Amino acid sequence: MSEVSRRTVLVGLADMFLLAACGGNGTSWCTIGSGSSASVVPCVNEPGPAAGMSPDRPVMQGEVNGVYGYPWGASNRSWPEQLFWGNVDQIANEGYAMRNAAAGEEAAGRVPVLSCVAWGYEYLAATGGDPNNPAGTPDWSALGGWKQWGAWMKNHPQYYSTDWYGKAEPGYITPMMPMNPADWPAEWTAPDGWVALAGWVNQKPVTTLSYARWLGVRLAQLASVIGCRGMMCADYVVDLEWGDAIDYNPRVLDDFTAWAGVAAVPAGTVTERADYVQEHYKSRWWDYKCTRFAEFYGAFAQSMLDNGKVPFVGGQTFILHKRGQGIDARILTQGSSGLAGKYWFFNIEVQADSLRPPREYWTSGFGVGSTVAREPDMRFGVHMDAAGGQGEFARSLVYAGKDAAWGAKHITQQWLSVGWAHITTRNGKVQRGPQYFMRSYWDAGETPITEFDLILAHIPRHPFGPAFYYSVAIERSFETGNTRTSNSGWNCLDKLAREISPIASLTQNGNARGLCLGYFVSDVGLNGIAIADRPSAWIVYDSDRLPANEKTKLLAMAPIYDIDTDRGDRDGIEAAKLLAAGPIHFQQAANQCVNGLAFVDQNGSVIVMISNTLDTAAAASMVFTHVGNGSFTCKGLLGAANASLTISNNTGSLAIQVPARGTIVYEIPQLTWLGH
Repeated sequence: MSEVSRRTVLVGLADMFLLAACGGNGTSWCTIGSGSSASVVPCVNEPGPAAGMSPDRPVMQGEVNGVYGYPWGASNRSWPEQLFWGNVDQIANEGYAMRNAAAGEEAAGRVPVLSCVAWGYEYLAATGGDPNNPAGTPDWSALGGWKQWGAWMKNHPQYYSTDWYGKAEPGYITPMMPMNPADWPAEWTAPDGWVALAGWVNQKPVTTLSYARWLGVRLAQLASVIGCRGMMCADYVVDLEWGDAIDYNPRVLDDFTAWAGVAAVPAGTVTERADYVQEHYKSRWWDYKCTRFAEFYGAFAQSMLDNGKVPFVGGQTFILHKRGQGIDARILTQGSSGLAGKYWFFNIEVQADSLRPPREYWTSGFGVGSTVAREPDMRFGVHMDAAGGQGEFARSLVYAGKDAAWGAKHITQQWLSVGWAHITTRNGKVQRGPQYFMRSYWDAGETPITEFDLILAHIPRHPFGPAFYYSVAIERSFETGNTRTSNSGWNCLDKLAREISPIASLTQNGNARGLCLGYFVSDVGLNGIAIADRPSAWIVYDSDRLPANEKTKLLAMAPIYDIDTDRGDRDGIEAAKLLAAGPIHFQQAANQCVNGLAFVDQNGSVIVMISNTLDTAAAASMVFTHVGNGSFTCKGLLGAANASLTISNNTGSLAIQVPARGTIVYEIPQLTWLGH
């Protein structure tokens, strides 16, 4: 098969990342090593990430100064080729052109990164293909990189990951796997002049190390050869890492017990040992897994730093927090094997596609807000829905049985609720959560210009209402005493969605309809919160699980309300108290479902976003309490005309109409929240 034909098949198989080819130059060059064998690599001097990345002005990936780019040679490259790149003729013969393309990315203000993606078909393709589906998985066992990867995998079955029932997965090795240094592939030679990590000799590990470290070092070598200094990972490389279903090779279990300092997992079948870990050590198991993934990124980044480059690492993740699949942003940035937050970037996927319908209103915004607040040192972008482009959102609408007009309203609500979700940093300062946007798949489709302009024009500076409090201690309390089938995946997103929005798959509309929420704080964001940034109330689910020290800190700033109906608020009394705490909520009839988001922007104006989650028009009252008296103009920024608001005795209201599935936005200059 020709190189062009093989690439066509690969892209068709993989639904590959955006193929961004850039040329030009504009960065300085330096030489690693000396003499005729020295390697030429770009010498990067700027501090930290790509220019322009800021919560005040989120970057759009398709802009000139986007965050990152895949220069030619860094994308559309299969996983076996990336690990055994020394056997790939194209890299050897055209490396200079690839480095020149990477320099063009640097000159444009973007970080040149590797696209590291695997899908699970690689072993079959590398060892003869699938005779039952040659078009889907052809035989690439004779191709450079594929041949060597397949041969190495066939010779090391002791490292294959093992599922819950003892079945090995040929060709898949979890990053947690402890590897013997003697098995370091002979083909994994380093570039001339390469500075090895401390403790490595002759470019090889000398002690047993995780496969995560092996992979990080190897990919860093490739990055330097072709001029990149970062990597963005997806699918079976990170986040879809087979989950808890395939990590129970006895070598991994033994390594876990030594790492965690826990009693040895009793002897037995793979299933029995896996069940024991899940029931007795789930939190430590997930800590272990996430620490190994931190080693993967950390080995790459440290290699970059040691070789004179500023690293930039990350990949895709989802708003259903996945500690069980190796992604814990707090361990990645704060753990002993972690990496400073300035070197990270993760892209939260909220976009729909042909396999999944659009999300319910508010779930994207609440999920992004809580995810970013959980570890504010990690920089996050968001992969959004968009119309047009490659058509994935349109196919998602067909899947859901909805038309384009319904979809346009969904896009408006999603972009605004995500774009205005705000958090506290580790020093207690309020900022917008996302710092970047990508449209649909591969940055395709139409940006909702009006909505995006509103996002940029109004920057969250202070809250205007309650905050959702994400306690990692509560999160971890759900990870104990659980078997594989029980509730070990607690996430505030599910509970929030159930309480405030009518969702067809759930039985309750929630007592807190009328809530106005866009503020998210975690336990690490409590220090240094100014009076102006204190919420009107803390929303805490399962608050009986709150540690005493956290509860004390919260109550010193605002009351705590637990509106989880599983815990007794079926009468709605707690939810009613929450809404009455002010400064804004929506009064409505029982058959309505209007909810909102509010904040104070950089000009001191109160911005209020209101969405109707039902497919019928809604009427409600926007109610203000604990605010300064006076007459105010409510400027209709989206979907609403200007209106007058009178506040007397520190209360007032405004009648509003919200179209079916509609979203409206008001700006209220000079309105003040008493005490703030």
